[in-house]
Amino acid sequence: MPKLLQIGELAKQTGLSIRTLRYYDEIGLLMPSHRTEAEYRLYSEADIARLQQILSLRQLGFALKEIRQCLENPDFSLGNVINLHLARLQEQMAV
Repeated sequence: MPKLLQIGELAKQTGLSIRTLRYYDEIGLLMPSHRTEAEYRLYSEADIARLQQILSLRQLGFALKEIRQCLENPDFSLGNVINLHLARLQEQMAV
């Protein structure tokens, strides 16, 4: 069985707070793949990969709502995100 991380371990490895990870779960942005019988959150490698995408998009200035739209889009690709980011920068420079 692949290694699963508890929320505290994931928070420590990513530098995010447990509160932030709980919020991401609450809004459906990053829901853990597994839970223990006591309802502790357990994150898989796929969950961690999704979190990396979320963090990358946040760093580019995307709002959580926009990130959800990107990740839920079946056509989501890095190229699309870069084009969207460039368009946003061009709009900001035009102002």
